[in-house]
Amino acid sequence: MDYSEKKVIVADVDDTICDSCQQISPEMAKQIDRMIQKGYQFAFISGTKAEDLMTMISSSLKELHHILATTGTKYIIMDKGQSQIVYNHSFNAVEKKEILAAFEKLMSHFKIKSLTTKEDQLQDRDSQITLSAVGRHAPSEIKAKYDPDGKIRQQWLQFMKKYLGNKYDIKIAGTTSIDVTKKGLDKEWGIRNFARYHNIPLHQIIFFGDKIYPGGNDYPATKVVDCISVKNPKDTLQRLREIF
Repeated sequence: MDYSEKKVIVADVDDTICDSCQQISPEMAKQIDRMIQKGYQFAFISGTKAEDLMTMISSSLKELHHILATTGTKYIIMDKGQSQIVYNHSFNAVEKKEILAAFEKLMSHFKIKSLTTKEDQLQDRDSQITLSAVGRHAPSEIKAKYDPDGKIRQQWLQFMKKYLGNKYDIKIAGTTSIDVTKKGLDKEWGIRNFARYHNIPLHQIIFFGDKIYPGGNDYPATKVVDCISVKNPKDTLQRLREIF
């Protein structure tokens, strides 16, 4: 990989840029702002909804950056606290009803219980429906131990496909989550669409993620750009400092 040709960094968020559902660290924010000041562009692509990403990421950054929320289906440019929605691809009412019904069957069959609230567990993110098994805002230490190797969620994926077939993309995400998006609207699509919008050559993009394996929600990025697999935010920060 020729790092000298990389001009755009696209990064997953949960467990890559910051701990799940937490704000980025001051050290990470400083590193990213420094890189943007040097001329790099920075985009964050995540299954998380835009409002949460603005709190987790944008509230700590001073420089212009790009939010690719709900797996890149909602793109927002953030500049000095001001947001500009570029595009948004949402489910229709029939699609949402079908997906939510499948999730309800899953939760009943596997007896999946939230430690927070039902709304925090099963989230309608407009262009994505997400199940966070024990609740998105459950204690991080509990979430980290719930399904670290994804084996539990692999069973859930197969169960969901029985009801939804191949109509949608279903991916393991975060620490306890699975995401459902429109067919083809995965991180490969999100990165391609972002690059196309700005006329960025794909060879200039490098992607950082913690779930770059088959079935992981970062894996589709490998089909379109060079990728670096990381273990956690500390690992990401170290790699950013080493490379850039």
